Amino acid sequence: MSKRRLEGEQTKKHIINKAKILFAQKGYAGTSIEDICAAAECSKGSIYYHFKNKEELFLYLAEQTFKESWEQWEKISSQCESVTEKLYGFGDYFVSTLQRPLNKAGEEFISRVGADSEIGQKFFAIMNNFMKDFEKLVSKGISKGEFKKEDPKELAFIILSFYSGLSDSYLFMDKEAMKRLFQKGTTLLLQGISNSKET
Repeated sequence: MSKRRLEGEQTKKHIINKAKILFAQKGYAGTSIEDICAAAECSKGSIYYHFKNKEELFLYLAEQTFKESWEQWEKISSQCESVTEKLYGFGDYFVSTLQRPLNKAGEEFISRVGADSEIGQKFFAIMNNFMKDFEKLVSKGISKGEFKKEDPKELAFIILSFYSGLSDSYLFMDKEAMKRLFQKGTTLLLQGISNSKET
C-alpha cells in the first residue's frame, strides 16, 4: 500500500472513530458534519472525499461496528464447548459492549432516511447479516440437540430481542449487576428452549 493510500485509510478511520463517539453522545440528528470536522480536526473536503454524505458515513460506521463486534465475539466464543455456554457468554459479551446511545442513533437514522429508502434497505441488510450469523449459532444448538426444534430464524430474533430489552436497564445498574441480570435472564430463556430438563 502506498504512503498516500495508507494516510487516507488512517484519516478515514480517525473520522469514523470520532463520528462514532459523537453519534453515541448526541444522536444521529444532533450530530452535524461540522461537529465531526471539529472533533476529527479535518476539513469537510476530507469527509466528503471518503463519504458522500452523513448518511453514507453512518452506514459505513454501522457496518464496521457489527462486523468487528461479531469477529470479536467469535474469538471469545471459540473457547466455549457447547452452544448453551456460548449463549451465556454472549450475554456477558452483550453487556460488556453495551452502547445503547449508538443503538438509539440507529433508530433515529432509520426514522430520518425511511425504512423503504435505498439507504434504509442497506442498513437493514447490515442488520440481517448479523441476524444470519446469530441464526447459525441457534441452528447449531438445535442440530446438536441442545435446543428444541424450533424455527432458528424466529428463535434467533426472539433471543436477540430479549437481550436488547434487558439492555434497557443499563441506566439503572452497573455492569456487574447487568451481567447477573443477563445470566439469570439466559437461564430463564434456556428453560423455555432447552431440550433437556437441566440447563
